[in-house]
Amino acid sequence: MAVSKTAEEYRDALLALLPRGDAWPTDLDSDMAKLMLGVAEEFARIDARTLAVIRESHPSTAFELFKEWEQMYALPHSCSGDDPSFQERRQALIQAYRANGGQSRQFFITLAALLGFIITITEYQERTFGDDLGEPFGGVEWNYVWQVNTSLNNYAERSMGEPFGEYYRTWGNQRLECLFNRLVHSHRHIIFSYT
Repeated sequence: MAVSKTAEEYRDALLALLPRGDAWPTDLDSDMAKLMLGVAEEFARIDARTLAVIRESHPSTAFELFKEWEQMYALPHSCSGDDPSFQERRQALIQAYRANGGQSRQFFITLAALLGFIITITEYQERTFGDDLGEPFGGVEWNYVWQVNTSLNNYAERSMGEPFGEYYRTWGNQRLECLFNRLVHSHRHIIFSYT
């Protein structure tokens, strides 16, 4: 990461640009050096602000423009929970920034991983003549059904040290389900299976 230059470094650069001769003293105790230090302080301030603007240009490092980034991605939304922490808000912003959209199974598996879940997706298909026997029967509408399979342990392990009964409170994850249902195409139906 780039580091801004100090006022002293700018002063030395300005003094080096002066013409040579007795009329242009370059020793650090001279009035010319003090004048150049005053000019250099403004250059150093501008340099530091320029680096701050560069940091603000990405949601993973933004602080001053964080609310503007959230507004750009319509965050927080109903899937964010009641009172998300700053880290959860930043994670949701980064996820929204990276999510260029996608309807593949891998897109949703990666999305779940960002939320801390390890999932698999079962994609159902219509049963047709000649298919193997023993498979579940389903009509045309099953071509648009996914089953998201995840373990309670995926989420519960992150809640260790919680009071008794917390494990059962995690049955079904509202944030995961809300986000998936918000992003999936309207013709697709998702079934969530927590084992």
